Amino acid sequence: MTAPALAAAGPDADPRRAALVRIRIIAREELRRALETRWLFAFTALFALLVLGLSYFGLAQSRELGFQGFARVTLSLMNLVLMIVPLTALMLGVTSVAGSGEGLALLLAQPVGRGEVLAGKYLGLAVALAFAHALGFGGGGVVVALNGGADQLPGFIVLTLLSLALGWVTLAAAIAIASIWPDRLRAMSAALMLWLAMAIAYDLVVLGATALLSGVPLESVLFPALILNPVDVVRVLTTLAVGSGALFGPTSAVVMKMFGTAGGIALGSTVLIVEGAVPLAIAWRVFRRRDW
Repeated sequence: MTAPALAAAGPDADPRRAALVRIRIIAREELRRALETRWLFAFTALFALLVLGLSYFGLAQSRELGFQGFARVTLSLMNLVLMIVPLTALMLGVTSVAGSGEGLALLLAQPVGRGEVLAGKYLGLAVALAFAHALGFGGGGVVVALNGGADQLPGFIVLTLLSLALGWVTLAAAIAIASIWPDRLRAMSAALMLWLAMAIAYDLVVLGATALLSGVPLESVLFPALILNPVDVVRVLTTLAVGSGALFGPTSAVVMKMFGTAGGIALGSTVLIVEGAVPLAIAWRVFRRRDW
């Protein structure tokens, strides 16, 4: 990022326009750096290979090889998405802020507000995740559509969009973590603990709570648990949007019973927005007060 570019945006007559220019400059530089990292391309290639592999080898147990439609791909890919995407977004956000050394200090020394730095970093990384999803899911999806047909394509598109939304939410959490713990080792440890809690331990805790509170209505346990975990929210939203009974679990059934399909989708979408906004608000509050 060039200091003259940021400085040139400073004396603009319109403060709001100048702030948007500075945010755009920071976001563009953050996007460039993210796209230069090899592991982001590895993430993109991984999802393209998963889409193609699940389609081509989906019936390998029946000794049938060949591209299958999107129904099988969506069903098989969902659980992998819920594991890989949050971890990728968490690592991407943490490494951008925590342990960035003199680069962040030099940026903050420029005529730019801390809120603008935070917004630029988040937007740049969010666009990088969008590129990775577009290339990984999109490239693999095009091959599947050409060879296996476009049946059930809307379900695959929904999964792709919800995967990106999950990435943006966990990216916000990563930036909040890195703002609270600037040391990269501590921040990455906290991010890994959050991932383990969301993707693995959370279901076990909910199952244990359901068993212990066997006399309590199921809705009283599953509904509060749902709104606390973005991974679970995306899982439920996918099942509601795709509408496949094979995907429905107890949480999805509870949401269907309480709100119906349209109401459940609206509720889940609102929860995701809140779960992304709250960590960003925390990050902004900590980031602007910390001595970097």
